[in-house]
Amino acid sequence: MTVPPPEPEPPMKTTACPSQEAKLVATLTGHTGRVPKLVFSPDRSLLASTADDATACLWAIAGGLPGPRAVLNKGEPLRGLAFAPNSRTLAVGSAAPNGLVWLFDVTDRQPLPVATLRGPRGAVEALAFSADGKLLAGGGEDSVLRVWEVTANTAGNARAILPGHSRPITHLAFAPDGQSIATAAGDGTVRLWTVGRIWSKEKAVLPHPGGATALAFSPDGKWLATAAGDHRLRLWDLTGLTPRLQAELLGHTTLVGLTHFAPDGRTLVSVADGPILYHWEPLSSTRTAIWTVPAAEATGLALTGDARYLAVGTAAGPIGIYRVAAKR
Repeated sequence: MTVPPPEPEPPMKTTACPSQEAKLVATLTGHTGRVPKLVFSPDRSLLASTADDATACLWAIAGGLPGPRAVLNKGEPLRGLAFAPNSRTLAVGSAAPNGLVWLFDVTDRQPLPVATLRGPRGAVEALAFSADGKLLAGGGEDSVLRVWEVTANTAGNARAILPGHSRPITHLAFAPDGQSIATAAGDGTVRLWTVGRIWSKEKAVLPHPGGATALAFSPDGKWLATAAGDHRLRLWDLTGLTPRLQAELLGHTTLVGLTHFAPDGRTLVSVADGPILYHWEPLSSTRTAIWTVPAAEATGLALTGDARYLAVGTAAGPIGIYRVAAKR
């Protein structure tokens, strides 16, 4: 089902708010190539990164001075990343044509390989675990959404294979209840999928001019925030049978690469090229804070779950970690 574009509405108002400069709290060095993917563990103790130098790195960031913990080298370019909700399992996607996804137990200092998942053709750009950690979704160069069961004795084959996009999938997320997945691609759509044990299917197609560039579910699963090539944020109401466009948030003038809801669901964070970060009160479409990051051009972005710290990957390899919220 394709959701039609909404009727034209007057531009949403934005409230002027002072800009603050993000504080650099750590610089992580070790990669020697562009860093396209970053992810914090849910417990905020680890940061994982992949780079074009064919490595994935784990960084210890909890307490004391952040620094390297382990290097994963598969001998080929690596791309997508996702931590399981318990922060103990890390999924790493290949950027090579083999389309493999590796699972590592990162409980101990030296990560332990535990499973290899198969199916994609080409680079695996996006990965996400369900909230219970039992499912892993992945998408990438072949434009197909796949869902695997994550068990100790997995055979590595996808439980669900869902075509629909006509361009590579760049972002995806599980809904908090684990029964839906949202995917974003350069084909001008965000797609919603119903995920079941026996049957999975496409639920809705949401149009996005210029291609979809980021997405995030609210903690209660009632809202989906998306970004598109027109630099607008869109807030979708998911409580009905069909997703409904609730609001468009205006203000960014560059491409938005990351959206994220704070745990209370009352703050939406968006990060655009600059990097520049906005805090929004979503339902009133009010911009409540602006943070600028004094960094080189960002090639990868990640926020901690509480939205207080932003990791910025660069073309040369160093990763900066910045505080981008007032202390709560």
